[in-house]
Amino acid sequence: MKRVFLPLLAAGTISAVLSAGELTDLRAEYRDNQLFLQWKENDLPREARLTVWRSSAPITRENLPSAEPVADLLNPGSARDWWQDVDSFYVRKGNDKKSEEIFAGDVADAGKGKKIIPGFVIKENGRPLDPRSGLHVHTPEKPGTFHYAVSWKKGLHGTPEQLLPLASPVTVTAPGKAAPIRISGRKLAAGCAKGLPLIVQLHGRGGGAGVDSKGRARGTHLIFLDRSLGWREGLPVKFNLSLRRDCVQMELFDRVWIGRVMQGKEVADARDKVPAISTFWLGYNVNIGESNLGPEFRVDNYSERIILHLIRWAQEYLGTDPARTYAVGGSMGGSGAVQLATHFPDVFAAVRADVPVYSYTWERCNKVAPSAIRLVCSCGPFSAKNPARMPDGRDLLDYGNGAKNIARPEIDMPPIFATNGRNDWSIPWVNNPPFYRAANEARQAFQVFWNDGDHGMTSACPKDMRPNNRDLFRYRLDRGFVAFSNSSDNRDYGDGDPKKGDAVGWINRGLSFDEVKETPNRCEVTLRAAHPEIRYPVRADVTLRRRQQFHPAPGSTIQVTVNGKTTSMQVPSGPLTIPGIVFADSKPVTLLLEQ
Repeated sequence: MKRVFLPLLAAGTISAVLSAGELTDLRAEYRDNQLFLQWKENDLPREARLTVWRSSAPITRENLPSAEPVADLLNPGSARDWWQDVDSFYVRKGNDKKSEEIFAGDVADAGKGKKIIPGFVIKENGRPLDPRSGLHVHTPEKPGTFHYAVSWKKGLHGTPEQLLPLASPVTVTAPGKAAPIRISGRKLAAGCAKGLPLIVQLHGRGGGAGVDSKGRARGTHLIFLDRSLGWREGLPVKFNLSLRRDCVQMELFDRVWIGRVMQGKEVADARDKVPAISTFWLGYNVNIGESNLGPEFRVDNYSERIILHLIRWAQEYLGTDPARTYAVGGSMGGSGAVQLATHFPDVFAAVRADVPVYSYTWERCNKVAPSAIRLVCSCGPFSAKNPARMPDGRDLLDYGNGAKNIARPEIDMPPIFATNGRNDWSIPWVNNPPFYRAANEARQAFQVFWNDGDHGMTSACPKDMRPNNRDLFRYRLDRGFVAFSNSSDNRDYGDGDPKKGDAVGWINRGLSFDEVKETPNRCEVTLRAAHPEIRYPVRADVTLRRRQQFHPAPGSTIQVTVNGKTTSMQVPSGPLTIPGIVFADSKPVTLLLEQ
């Protein structure tokens, strides 16, 4: 990509010694279909907020009202890499919290020497920017020639104290597209992962920081988002990307910079009194840079769009297989995996979700706070009477209702492998049975193990119910699979009261299948039922999902052969389900369908 360097400001606007509260040296570099604007700052007040402007004409104070603000509410020193500052993510000891978690129980200690935070690295093998300077990365949505300027004001709503225009216009040759920049780690060439599966790893609550517990930088790639992917344009997002022998792993960081610390009713959890908050992978308030207090709570799902944007980039640049994308995560990450599976079944082949929230509701359980409380920090103090709403007017909790989302038998949902604890102090059990029931009734592929443990119960999960990557890779968007339902070996999960039902149990444990073999007139698969605690005989219904070739017309008659015994069956208008398959023992059962 050709790089275009633009001249500095006209003579008379640059001074050797900057005055207090002054912007100078605005410059721009247009490359990779994004515009990198940089400037110097001198002693801006802490409450200052900056705006980047665009216009088809030179920008002056007189015509500023007609210019377009492409980004507002930038903090002073926006070139500073806040991802490398532990205070961006965690409340330290000695502040208003006695302790704070960092990565599985570590704590941030007050009183230690403050690390000097460098500036962002904005090109591969580049040097960090001056963290005292300003940076904005603009993603033009259309080609053309444009003028740019930067101004600053005191506070959120003040009038500009200074306007600094760029000396020359910028010619944009094509619509921009936000693309990752490698900032550390191994260089991955275009097409290096051709045909490999992609695992999208989603972290839990308290993770996603750009530093580890010792303050060392994390993140191999950095992307500056376009306006459709955040509350303002140019938000920087980091993630880890690794190429393995059998897959590409993308570890995403769910943190959004809001440029302030929320207070009072904006905060339901003291851990959220930081300028880089978690969104539970479900988006956030469109006004989060200014206030979350309402009275209306408008939420856009930037988080899921970022994930989909990076998945498409991995497919287009690295060459990962579009038929083999998987989401895995625990706690908040497991919650995100379930949401992604049920919202985008045409993107994800399968997901693994440990101790997830399946549905966000206001129901209480065993003194555990309602799951909807988790969304207050990112969405605002909404309530059942005054709900948070998405751009189309839909109630956010309706969008995040996993039981409702999976209850669509006409859609081939990705298989979901999950774990849950009946006495989870973080995830209320009351939301789980409705999801279990809905998945079974819709004949979706769902397997779960539960016990009477807490949030860390997954370590007690039997090995035969913990699918590894190879197990997930069996599922592809371009290959049929079997979904089991109504298994007689299932345990009783109760009605949502942790004291009712089996303390330890499972759904669809030990039910498996070999490759589904299809032609337009024939479909054959071998089925099995076996696990260490199984009690034969076992009966289960079998639904053929993601069929690729075998599509008999609804109402027509097909022949169903089970272990050599043939019967006739009328094809239903819904999922193609063969009821009551009997497993007398651990021997395989052959199922053949013909038309």
